[in-house]
Amino acid sequence: MRDAIGALGYPGFVNLFTEMEREFLQDPGIVLMAALACERLEERVIEALPWLVLRFEHLDWEWLVAESKRRGVQNRLGFVVGMALRVAAEGRVTTMERLTMLSGIEERLFECRVEREDAKWPSVPPPQRESLRERRSREARQWGLLSDLRIDDLVYVGEV
Repeated sequence: MRDAIGALGYPGFVNLFTEMEREFLQDPGIVLMAALACERLEERVIEALPWLVLRFEHLDWEWLVAESKRRGVQNRLGFVVGMALRVAAEGRVTTMERLTMLSGIEERLFECRVEREDAKWPSVPPPQRESLRERRSREARQWGLLSDLRIDDLVYVGEV
């Protein structure tokens, strides 16, 4: 996943690629869905996903929402969209139109949210799960994820 996100220009992973390699960009929507569908994903890669949502304005949201429901990863997408929305709402990035659009997508995802805990994404070893469950972010709790990722942790999100 790092290679695909780096090839799309994510500053945290871009140093892995030459300019020539970046010319062969992948579809950012497919990269996002592939990351969401991974059973185990490291926190650094998840940290890049709100950047992807904010960086690529013309993602096919109809397909992303439908595909996330088909794959059962709508909670993961909701978490990522929610994080991007919170960053945008702080005024770090985006326009009022994007805020409205992201808010609508988050609402749609919340309506189809699954009431269960997703203990595989990000990858958390079983002994650390209880500790992480207690300190996870409000967004992660809302979407049933075991993540302590917070908006302040999104280092490169303002570099869209």
